[in-house]
Amino acid sequence: MLSLVRAVVLIILVVSTAKAQGIREIQVEFASGASGTTISNSIRGDEIVDYVLNAKAGQEMSVDMQVSNPSGYFNILIGNNPRALFVGSSDGNNWSGILPENADYRIRVYLMRNAARRNETADYELSVAIGEGNPDYADGMAGGPDHWEVTGVPANDTLNVRAAPGTGNEVVGELANGDRVANLGCQMAGKSRWCRVEAGTEMKFTGWVNGRYLQEASGAPQGNEATGMVPCSTAQGQPSRQCNFRVSRGPDGNASVWVNLGTGEERYIEFRNGEPITSEAGLDVSYEKSGDLFLIRMGNSERYEIPEAVIYGG
Repeated sequence: MLSLVRAVVLIILVVSTAKAQGIREIQVEFASGASGTTISNSIRGDEIVDYVLNAKAGQEMSVDMQVSNPSGYFNILIGNNPRALFVGSSDGNNWSGILPENADYRIRVYLMRNAARRNETADYELSVAIGEGNPDYADGMAGGPDHWEVTGVPANDTLNVRAAPGTGNEVVGELANGDRVANLGCQMAGKSRWCRVEAGTEMKFTGWVNGRYLQEASGAPQGNEATGMVPCSTAQGQPSRQCNFRVSRGPDGNASVWVNLGTGEERYIEFRNGEPITSEAGLDVSYEKSGDLFLIRMGNSERYEIPEAVIYGG
């Protein structure tokens, strides 16, 4: 809420200055056959420049500004009675996203008030590009289809499902290309759009994934899941006991395994290409393989015995 208030205050300051001084408008034009352009210019003191272009809902726009003065920024405003889509002084001088409506969009270049009062100068290069976008991808903040399908993940890799939007949050599962998930809505995290999803069929789990890897699915999730028991030990010197597990399987040896520790906690182990690689607790994972049995050690004390059949089925 505080960041929103600061953003609103910044917009008011910029607009107030603009009304006092007047705004120089420049229509953005692309060369024939081009989808973008780079504009070199400068401003001084209270001067404000609006770069205006008309665009349609669903198109993807990207704007980047290289500026000589650290107090130089741009905002993106919608319409002639402007509403803020992006505030540079809060989020930096680089933005890309899907445009929400048919409108004139204003890229407003300005100096922050402290620099403007000192009559400072800012030389800048403003790069603007417009693409067609893809309405099937998870680019909206609300609504959208009932289900997404994972797509665009690099070969031999999986898509991390995280506890909250953003790459710094803990991994709670993983998905592979072709997996289907329920759509629970999207929001911005920094400069990326993240979507909350529900994965699985009988053994469901929820989390957040980067929306760039989602497109509209033709149907509901289809899972390959199982439950059972595996030998486990969670304390050094403790003999093995039987722990309940659940698994959600993807293709090519990709799987998410949750082991119930009997304390109300679950230990999550991620398999990629048939190998255990990470845990959500940040513990080091090492393993040996004896026949078709993974002997997994996590940290200094935890041990798990997981048959290959848990990962591949059968």
